[in-house]
Amino acid sequence: MAPSIPSQRTSSYRRLFIPTIIFTIASLYKIYLHNLLILSLSIGRAVQSIEEFPFKCEKIEHPFLSTCEDIWLDGSGRKLYAACGEMQGRKGWCPGGGKLNASARTGSNWISVLDIDRPGVDGLYGLRKLKVGDSYTGDLDLNGFDVQEIANGVLRFWLINHRPPVDAATGELLDASKVGANSTIEVFDLGKSSEILEHVKTIVSDAIITPNNLVVEEDGDAFLVTNDRSRKFGFLRDLEILVGGGNVARCCTGSGDCQIVAKQGFHGPNGITRGQDGLFYVVQSFAGKVSIHELVDGQFNWIDEVDTGFLMDNLSVDSEGNIFVAAFPEMMGVMRSFNHPGILNVAATVLQIKRTGEVGGKAQYEVEKMLEDKDGKMLSTSTTAAYDVQTKRLFIGGIMAPHVTICKQRA
Repeated sequence: MAPSIPSQRTSSYRRLFIPTIIFTIASLYKIYLHNLLILSLSIGRAVQSIEEFPFKCEKIEHPFLSTCEDIWLDGSGRKLYAACGEMQGRKGWCPGGGKLNASARTGSNWISVLDIDRPGVDGLYGLRKLKVGDSYTGDLDLNGFDVQEIANGVLRFWLINHRPPVDAATGELLDASKVGANSTIEVFDLGKSSEILEHVKTIVSDAIITPNNLVVEEDGDAFLVTNDRSRKFGFLRDLEILVGGGNVARCCTGSGDCQIVAKQGFHGPNGITRGQDGLFYVVQSFAGKVSIHELVDGQFNWIDEVDTGFLMDNLSVDSEGNIFVAAFPEMMGVMRSFNHPGILNVAATVLQIKRTGEVGGKAQYEVEKMLEDKDGKMLSTSTTAAYDVQTKRLFIGGIMAPHVTICKQRA
């Protein structure tokens, strides 16, 4: 009889072990995979054609408007500024998109300018690049940025710069897949009548880990940076797409000091902006939500969130306080576009988040699909959108798009 005891015990273990494994897998799927799959594959959501929306769109195609990941609309100065780069270089070196082949870089990125009310006979809106003053000798590998007027019409630019990592002794490129990007914040000033960006300072900090976007506080000195991952490289960084991660850092331009001010509950924090209500809005890329925060005594407190049902990128605020978000109805297309830049027409969406009032002291928000392009005819891999209330126009750029799109709302 003794030999039968292990057999009975093994059978008992199997009866307990197999259900436990099934329960664990089911739990992990529900917690981490289900929502991401729903968002990525547009399950249960109709993706609409651009003809269904009351906008007339035009593409502004030019090498200066290639892969404009982020834009900033100067409503008073009537200009659009865009952080752009060369398509082939973005394909290999784009840390925000997980591309870490530094040897694929093809020179410096740039800031392009459009005079939004003067299309000109060529339809290029006076397109030009801003020059960089001689005091700055490095390259720019741009991602998100913010701008604020500081005095006498001077515009200050805070630019995320994903510099490649180099050996301090030899100057040789290091393997970024093993050490990550050497990301900094570059601060430049642009005089009122100038076309030259004059370098103010470089901000380097351990709190600037994987910066994606930033927003300047009202005082014009401190700014908040979203780190879309908690780690610069490695398997655990990649796993954060499923399990969550990332944080927000706060820096002071004057001192250059930075520190992490929030790190709980984030899931790929991406675009960030300051609303007219004084609150801060942060895209949680892989959760389909925009989180809402207040900054109190240096503490970045999570107070609410808006569920959009979309994977998203950057956001902006118009002059009436409405928030515009660039969204991805089909994430697989965006991922493929990095391997086939400028070829694939990738579906894109622009959302509007409007604050509609309060109920019981709690703010209420309405999410509206402003524009969508199922076939990627006019929009493609759109990562940024800004709305001009004065002319009822949307300005849209994309990290893997060879153009900027301007869409005017029909009466």
